Amino acid sequence: MSNSTVYSSPVLYDQSETITEALTLHSKRKKHLVIYDQKAVEDIKQFIDKHEEEELEAMEIGDSIHLQDVRVLLYSQKMGTQLYIAAEWDHAVTIFDEAVEAGFTEDEIQVMIYGPTKRYVYCVKCYNTSETTYDETVQCPYCSAHMEVGPFFSKVRKGYIGYPFNPTYQQR
Repeated sequence: MSNSTVYSSPVLYDQSETITEALTLHSKRKKHLVIYDQKAVEDIKQFIDKHEEEELEAMEIGDSIHLQDVRVLLYSQKMGTQLYIAAEWDHAVTIFDEAVEAGFTEDEIQVMIYGPTKRYVYCVKCYNTSETTYDETVQCPYCSAHMEVGPFFSKVRKGYIGYPFNPTYQQR
């Protein structure tokens, strides 16, 4: 019997360990890359001014992300570069996913979210993942199953596990 482990790529989710209230410079890294959107402009200017003596590169993204430009920038980084993402949720997820694809690890990424985060639930009845509320119970938009949202996030399924239940028999 083999003792192999399965690797699952990092996924940005509402309780991700990479999400932080404020960006903090990782002192053991030689290179720092900041990718941010318009919501973060003021904070990033302060961050850059505060750390002007460091090797820091920055890229502002517009309303729509030019993925090719982001990919070129991410793939051209030296191994061990610290990545800082400061953006609203959808932009942050896109950049995070591209960074992981380019080889960045969770330890090399900090994310500061502007605005609300999003939460996803994976329905074990119909095998679909959907955006959901922060309620303990939700209804699957695909199969209409009533689900209790579990406490665990599946990086493979990219959502919290939704356990179907019959609302008729739920205790009040």
